[in-house]
Amino acid sequence: MANRIKGITVEIGGDTTKLSKALEGVNKDIKGTQTQLKDVQKLLKLDPTNTELLSQKHKLLADAVSATKEKLEVLKTAAEQANTALANGEISQQQYDALQREI
Repeated sequence: MANRIKGITVEIGGDTTKLSKALEGVNKDIKGTQTQLKDVQKLLKLDPTNTELLSQKHKLLADAVSATKEKLEVLKTAAEQANTALANGEISQQQYDALQREI
């Protein structure tokens, strides 16, 4: 049982390793964007009128929103698949609870 969203395949079974791997790339993007944003914020404290830095900050914030939306879609898909699998008896309640903790 797999679902494809924006090039990411999320397969929900008894374990959450595939979900973790699907989120790994998104989390890496978010962390990188946050690091860059911190650097720009530090530079903006020194020169708050620098339009180039303000432009970079705006772009980084847009990137962060985009990556967060992508992560949310993956998590929603995983939750839907888990609900379906639980209803069909494909996974146990303990496996479902483990997935919900991961989400």
